Amino acid sequence: MEPASRWESRAPESWSASHVLVWQPSELTEIYREGLNLCVWRRGLGSGLSRWLASLCARHTLHVVERVDARRLDFRRTLAELPEVEEREAWCDDLRLLCQVYADLLECRWLGVRLTTSEREMCPRFHVDRVGVRLLCTYAGPATEWLENADVLREGLGPKGEVLRPGGRVQRLERFDVALLKGEAWPANSGNGVVHRSPALVPGQRRIMLSIDAVD
Repeated sequence: MEPASRWESRAPESWSASHVLVWQPSELTEIYREGLNLCVWRRGLGSGLSRWLASLCARHTLHVVERVDARRLDFRRTLAELPEVEEREAWCDDLRLLCQVYADLLECRWLGVRLTTSEREMCPRFHVDRVGVRLLCTYAGPATEWLENADVLREGLGPKGEVLRPGGRVQRLERFDVALLKGEAWPANSGNGVVHRSPALVPGQRRIMLSIDAVD
């Protein structure tokens, strides 16, 4: 599978054998690099939107699970229950941007979108996903934790195994990072899916998470 021709890529500022950080959305084509299983667009959101999302996380529970047409993206209807304020419009624009970036990069039309608020770990154990490429973005609360390939004992994946190699370090994405995670279903990536988990939440702590997958 080759990168979409409309995308232009430049060398990232830092990379390792299995993950890379990039600074522009066009550089997300690095996910096509052979052997690499995690590409992270490190970005930030405006402080006003950031504060609004933190407040929203504390006051509202979101549970959006939709099959979305990338040609007709409109999150205003999806989030119609939220107050019609400037920050909601900015968030709708950002959600539409991430869906469009993913659809263009993977050259797919239909997206499985999950936008949820949670107050407990949804996937507390380290695991891999049986997908091609999944986009994750944490809008509020602690972000997803993951392991560099060199720190993984893959034979420990499962309900009771030990996955973190002695001396290894648990890594964590930053809030607002746009992360592309290769799963086990990506071509020639069996046995190399990103090992990751939901972060632990203390009582009263919540998070807002977006995930996007290509669907039929």
